[in-house]
Amino acid sequence: MLGAALALSAALGFGASAVFARVGMQYVRPTTGTFISLLVGVAITFTLAVVFHFDDILTLGGIAFAWFLLSGTLNFPLGRLLNFTSVGKLGVARAAPVVGASPLFAAILGVTVGGETMNLFIFGGTVAIIAGIALIVGQR
Repeated sequence: MLGAALALSAALGFGASAVFARVGMQYVRPTTGTFISLLVGVAITFTLAVVFHFDDILTLGGIAFAWFLLSGTLNFPLGRLLNFTSVGKLGVARAAPVVGASPLFAAILGVTVGGETMNLFIFGGTVAIIAGIALIVGQR
């Protein structure tokens, strides 16, 4: 039950973030908004990581560090810039569900790169995500 509550809280946070980004981009460009968002996010995340997991950071292996570096590069600056740009151009109601299609890419990469197996439920969910994106993007 705690996991579901945390997931719903994350969804609320991501949804609110998109709305706040849309409002903020009425005053600045997406690149400026991304920069400000990244500064605040890095400061908070760095502080929490050092306070709660300093020993884990010191024992982090080189390959793990490299994977987290790649993930951070794709997710934070690039992903956030593209997300803010899409919210500015499409609006929150259309951009947020498309950004929410990340499970589609996670499933594809999980099978091709992560060695996971595709089952009926993952395939069905992937098809549902594609259909939802088609409905949202095709809407005028």
